[in-house]
Amino acid sequence: DDDLYFAWGYVNAQDRLFQMEITRRIAQGRISEFAGESTLKKDIFLRAVGFYDIAQRHQEKLSPGIRRYFQRYVDGINFFIQNEKAPLYFKLLGLKPEKWEIADATAVAMMLNWSLAYNMKHELIYYQMAKKIGGKKAAELLNFVPPETPTIVEGRSLTDTDLALADMIKDMGPLLGCVSASNNWAVAPSKTAHGGAILCSDMQVHSSKLPSDFYYIRVKAGDYDAAGAQVVGLPFIVAGYNRYIAWAETNQGADQVDLFMETVNWKNKTYRYRGRDIPLKSRQEVFRVKGKDPVKKTIYYVGRKPILNDVFTDLDFTVSLDWVGFDDINIEGFFLINRAENYDAFIEGARQVRMSPQNMVYADRYGNIAYRVMGSLPNRVKGTGNFPGIGERVQANWNGNIPDDDYPALKNPARGFIISSNNKVVQDYAYDLNGTYAPGYRYENVAAMIRDKNGIDVDYMKQVQTDTRTVLANKIIPLLRKHIRPGNDPKAARALELVLRWDGDNRKDAVAPSIYNTFLVRFMYQTLKDELGEETAKQYIGERYISMERFFDLLENDSDFFDDVTTRDKETVSDIANRAFMETLQILEQYSGQKDVEKWTWGTFHVIRFDHFLGKSKLLAPFVNYGPFPFEGDGETNNRARFFEIEPPFVAESASAPRMIIRFDPEPKGYMMLITGDNEYFLSPHRTDMTDAWLQREYFCMEEELPKYTMVMMPGG
Repeated sequence: DDDLYFAWGYVNAQDRLFQMEITRRIAQGRISEFAGESTLKKDIFLRAVGFYDIAQRHQEKLSPGIRRYFQRYVDGINFFIQNEKAPLYFKLLGLKPEKWEIADATAVAMMLNWSLAYNMKHELIYYQMAKKIGGKKAAELLNFVPPETPTIVEGRSLTDTDLALADMIKDMGPLLGCVSASNNWAVAPSKTAHGGAILCSDMQVHSSKLPSDFYYIRVKAGDYDAAGAQVVGLPFIVAGYNRYIAWAETNQGADQVDLFMETVNWKNKTYRYRGRDIPLKSRQEVFRVKGKDPVKKTIYYVGRKPILNDVFTDLDFTVSLDWVGFDDINIEGFFLINRAENYDAFIEGARQVRMSPQNMVYADRYGNIAYRVMGSLPNRVKGTGNFPGIGERVQANWNGNIPDDDYPALKNPARGFIISSNNKVVQDYAYDLNGTYAPGYRYENVAAMIRDKNGIDVDYMKQVQTDTRTVLANKIIPLLRKHIRPGNDPKAARALELVLRWDGDNRKDAVAPSIYNTFLVRFMYQTLKDELGEETAKQYIGERYISMERFFDLLENDSDFFDDVTTRDKETVSDIANRAFMETLQILEQYSGQKDVEKWTWGTFHVIRFDHFLGKSKLLAPFVNYGPFPFEGDGETNNRARFFEIEPPFVAESASAPRMIIRFDPEPKGYMMLITGDNEYFLSPHRTDMTDAWLQREYFCMEEELPKYTMVMMPGG
C-alpha cells in the first residue's frame, strides 16, 4: 500500500500538477496572487468560509491508517515536484509548485464538497425576486416538485443595485454552489443477457473544463484492485469498481447552505439575537494581489457564520452564511468503499461519509443491486432555506443530522432496476430536506428504455447512456399545437410543422431541436421578464431545477404572470407563446445567418467546448482550449448537455464527464470514456484523445486496453 499511494501521487502530479496546484490555491483563497485584483472578492469568500481551515482540521482527525495513505500520496506528489521540471503553465503565471501537505489533499475534498451543494445561489435569486414583486408573489415561483414526479424509493422598479447583484451572482460562478448533475442506474441479473448485474454511471460535474475534474485510473496492490474515476488530489476512486462491487453517485439535492439577515451594531461590533447583543468574532486576513500592495481584511463572524458583505457588496442587508460543512466532514468512508467486498461493507463505508449528500447506486458480483443516500442530511426546521433567514430570531435552520437508520435505501427491488437522476428520492419522507431536485425527465428517459427490456447487454447500455431523446418534448409539443398560430407566414408554418412532427430526438443535425429548445427558454423569458426584470429572469430560467416545473405549474393554472404588465392589454398564454415563437424564429435566423429554416440544425446553435484555466487569455486560448464542437442532446436527455443561456450560442456546461458501464460475470469489466484526456499538457497526445472518442460515443474496456507505456519506480538506495 505504501508503494501504491506513493506511485499514485507521482502519476497524478505527472499528468495534472498544474490543475492540482490551482485547485489547492483556490481552496486557500490565493487566486489574486496570480490573477490580480479582479478575483479578490473570490479570495475573501474562500477565506471567510474557511475551506482550507476545515481541511486542516479534518486531516488532524484522520485515523492512522488513512493518514498513512494520504501521507504516501503527498510524498509521491512532492517527489515529482522535487525531481521534475515544472510544466510550462506555471511559468506563464509566474508560479512555482509548492510542497504538498495532507491538508492540501483534504482541501480538494472540501472544494468538491462545496461544489456539490445547491441552494445558495437560489436564495439570492429568490431574494431579488421578493424585492421586485413581493414575498407572496415570489413564493409562486419557488422550487416545485409535482406529485407525479418519479422517485427512486417509491412592488417596485429594478435598481442599479439589483443589477449589480445579478452581475455578482454571474461573476462568482461555481463558488456559489452546484452546477452539476448526474445519472446512474443498476440492472439486476434477471434483466441482463449474461445473468449478472450491470451498473452505469455518468457524472456531470463542471464538464466544460479542460482537463476534467476526473481522472481514470486502475490501482492494484496486494488484495486491493480498483478502477474508475478519481478526483485528482484525492487518493481514492469516487465512482468505479473493485473485484467485488461497483458504486456510483448522483447529487441528492438536500439543502446544505443557508443565508441569514443579521442585525449588527458595527460601532460596538455586536450582533443582535433574541434581545441580546453578542460580540462578533473576527480575524485578520492578508491577501497578496498581483501587481498591487497586500490587502488587509477583517472577517467577522456571527458565531460560526462568516459575514460576507465584503463579497456581496451590493446586498442591502448584513448577510451571514451557514453550511453543513461547518458541522462535520468525513471522507474516510470512501477508502472503505474502495476496498469493500460485499453490500454490508459498502454500507459501513457509506455510513461514515459526511459531505454533500449523494445518491449511491450499487451492484456486485453476487447479483445484488442497491441504493442508499450517502453523506450529510441536516435535520432541518420545516419551511426554512428558500429565503435568507432572520438572524435576530434564529441562528441555525437545522439540528444535527438525520439518523443514519432513517436514510433512504433500497435493495433488490422486484422491478429489477434502480435509477437516480438527481430526481426526488422519496415521495413521503419524515424529514424536510428542502431539496432542489431535477425534473423527472431524465429518470423517465432511462426508465422507458429499460423498464420492459430484457436481455440487456453492455452495447444496449451504451445506447441508453448516449441517447438524445427527451420525454419533455411530449409536454412542449402539445403546447405548440394548442397555442401557436403561424397565420400566413410560410416560415413560421414550416418551423411549426417540423416541431409538431418531431420525435423528440435532439440530434445535432436536426432542425426541430433548435426551434423547440429556443422556444422553451424564450417562452419562459417572455412570461417573466416584465415582472422580474431581464437579468433576474435570465438567472431564474437558467436554474432549471427551480424554474422549469414551476413554469409548467403556472401554465396549468393560467397564472397572471402571463399578462405583460408593461402593456395596457391583458395578455393570455397564447399571446405570450406566439410572441416567444416569432422571437425564436428571428433569433435563429439572425444567429445562423440563414433565412432557410431547413438549415437551422441544432449543432449550429448548441455546442460544447473545453476551456482551460489559462484559456481566457486571447493569446493562449487557441493553444490551451479545445472546441467548440456542434453538440447533441439538451438538459433533459440521457446524453445530457445542460446550457444556461436564453439565446445562442447554447453552450453545454454540464455533460457526462466520465461515462462508465460495469458488468459483473461474475468478474467485473469496466467500459468507460472520459470527456477529456488524462493528461493536461497541450503538447501531449493524451490531452484530448478521449474527448474525440467521447464525442463519437466510443468506450474502451479497462481490462482489455493494453498499456502503451510502462514506468518502473525503483526503491531508493
